[in-house]
Amino acid sequence: MKQNTLTFPIVGGGIAFLCFFLPWMKLDMSAMGMNEMLPGLDATLNISGYRFALGDLNFITLAFIASITILGVCIYMLNQKTPWKSRTIVLISSGIGVLGILFTLISVLQGLSDGMRVVKGVWESTGHDVDPSKFFKLQIGGFGAVVGFVIAFIGGWNIPKTDTIVEEVEQDVVT
Repeated sequence: MKQNTLTFPIVGGGIAFLCFFLPWMKLDMSAMGMNEMLPGLDATLNISGYRFALGDLNFITLAFIASITILGVCIYMLNQKTPWKSRTIVLISSGIGVLGILFTLISVLQGLSDGMRVVKGVWESTGHDVDPSKFFKLQIGGFGAVVGFVIAFIGGWNIPKTDTIVEEVEQDVVT
């Protein structure tokens, strides 16, 4: 019995898709002394990839669509006799997904560093000591999505380029 060539792309696309619902970053305002000034305020904010995808960050929206595309194409091709037709789509979608996450991370970190420079100056003028490294923490969701896209890419790369898998299965059935 032959292993299905679409197993890895489905697993990778599924991991990437599920990681969009996990926290990607944590913003902790308690490092800035907000709890002392406003005691009833919940000073932490967890942001998921799905929340990014719904926002104005178009790169992450492309990555979210890429994970859905990988899953949809591979699940559709499971019952087809030509799984190699999904190879190009899986490879392109995986690349788009990783690049989308990378560009989003770069733009968010750039925006946070600009904002932290302003906030740090304001907080230091009030006499509070602010450590920006405690304010922002990356979470597992973004890393998991990248790993999922890499797994899908490796699986897509291993999909045969032609009908050789169909010919091998037909030969196994005949013998």
